Amino acid sequence: MRKRLRIDITRSAIAAAVIFFVLTSGFMLHRFYSFYHSYSSFDQGIFNQVFWNGIHGRFFQSSLSSYLSSAVLHDGNLPTVFYHRLGQHFTPALFLWLPIYALSPSSPTLLVLQAALMTAAGLVLYALARVYLSPQLSTMITVSFYAANVVIGPTLANFHDSCQLPLYMFGLLLALEKRWWWLFAGLAVLLLGVREDSGILLFSVGFYLVLSRRYPRIGLILCTLSFGYMLVLTNLVMPLFSDDISRRFMIEQFGGYIEGSEASTLDVIWALLSNPWLLIKEIFTPFGRTIQYLL
Repeated sequence: MRKRLRIDITRSAIAAAVIFFVLTSGFMLHRFYSFYHSYSSFDQGIFNQVFWNGIHGRFFQSSLSSYLSSAVLHDGNLPTVFYHRLGQHFTPALFLWLPIYALSPSSPTLLVLQAALMTAAGLVLYALARVYLSPQLSTMITVSFYAANVVIGPTLANFHDSCQLPLYMFGLLLALEKRWWWLFAGLAVLLLGVREDSGILLFSVGFYLVLSRRYPRIGLILCTLSFGYMLVLTNLVMPLFSDDISRRFMIEQFGGYIEGSEASTLDVIWALLSNPWLLIKEIFTPFGRTIQYLL
């Protein structure tokens, strides 16, 4: 029997969501209108420019992103106004929020949108917890989500495309538990569209489904889809816009594993597999700071 798409939420969980949204959006708007910068203020400018260009038909163009391109940083060229950011980060899921931005095309709209997405993620987490837990425990989990440093910190920073991930991920898991397969498929596609590396999250879900033997066929499909998507995207699609993925991002993030000034994702994967002990060392060192981060 198909389960109904209905979710009952306690007043306490709703109250926690309202408090979280009011506080986070209020603090972000206060910081913005007070001209107080944060560590990611440049990213705020990039996304505001991408959205502004998007509602005017210049999709994913950003002169600020051009300033960070390998053509400027490595070759000494001047930034261009028509640079397509898709060569740095492939983020088609942002299309979904263009109509909201068009209602009030400004940076504060993105800040409120980020607070709203994170708030909605907490409510979906509550619904996910209710599949197996009591309303009281589910409410406590929701409150702990809103109170977590790893949630508050990024939310209070400036807008970033990763703010979509918790909502899509929790929704994907909820759809899995409820067997809402149409919603599951849609959220899987949206998850892949957030960033070029968000396929790792979808791959982890597929790996769990295979390992737990709950839905091994679906898990195998997810693993194949996500891994193949990331490989095709980073090796064939993104290089059509720029060579930043191979000349900048792979070198900046994985330069310790590879030689030379350019590398593809396939080169990085092979380097990681060829140096497993170095990978383990990088994961667990420095040990004290690693434990502190996990706590």
